[in-house]
Amino acid sequence: MPKANIGDMEIYYEEHGQGPPLVMILGLGQDTATWSFQIPELSNRLRLIVFDNRDCGKSSRCLDDYTTRTMAQDTIGLMDHLGIDQAHICGTSMGGMIAQQVVLMAPERVNSLILASTTFWGEA
Repeated sequence: MPKANIGDMEIYYEEHGQGPPLVMILGLGQDTATWSFQIPELSNRLRLIVFDNRDCGKSSRCLDDYTTRTMAQDTIGLMDHLGIDQAHICGTSMGGMIAQQVVLMAPERVNSLILASTTFWGEA
């Protein structure tokens, strides 16, 4: 069960396929199983990185307050852990809000942004 140590958190992640990296960020309370229908098709041509946000699934629990910015830092930290300089970023629901924060914090790391079932958030 692969986990990345990012700050004081252990973030559970999975990698599937080969090709240009696509980091997929989930919404509130979801875990990697949410992507089970997308993984087989997309992993034929992309390197998929799916992960459980802090406080979700197999990632560690956080007792402190945190924001979508904190969760964007987790995403960037996971990219660093996996040696990914740039990736396509996909976010659904709250994951879309996190993805927007990733773009604001590290635009040079994002090849494209895919938002689904989300809203404008923060400074984005």
